[in-house]
Amino acid sequence: MTRSKWAIALATILLVAVAFVVGILLTGLFSLSWVSSNDESWNWHDVLTTVCMLTVLGAYFGTIVAFDARSTMAVAHHPLLRTLLCGALGAAAVLVAHAWPPETVSHTVVAAGAVVGGVLGLLGWTWAKYVNF
Repeated sequence: MTRSKWAIALATILLVAVAFVVGILLTGLFSLSWVSSNDESWNWHDVLTTVCMLTVLGAYFGTIVAFDARSTMAVAHHPLLRTLLCGALGAAAVLVAHAWPPETVSHTVVAAGAVVGGVLGLLGWTWAKYVNF
């Protein structure tokens, strides 16, 4: 890949990451648990952790968009690079998730995340058996 293709790939990844952050922050600005109930001040730790998590997830999705030939925004088709970057971003998501103190995490959110992750994983495995690697 040329230098300009790398720049376009990086720009695509960053654009999707920013879109994830802006989209979620705008929809959940006051509905998420960032305002503490006792003194009505912002819980900046949760805000920054949420922004970090959304950035990692957006970059994850942007990596798939940039390096999968089936995407309309694909810069190049590099399955190994896409897999390695997604693995590193998945590890970063785990590290960010561990930054949340357990007392601030809602059990409902964790349960909903597990259900959504399970359904998406099942759909992924079902779809993967029809793909010729």
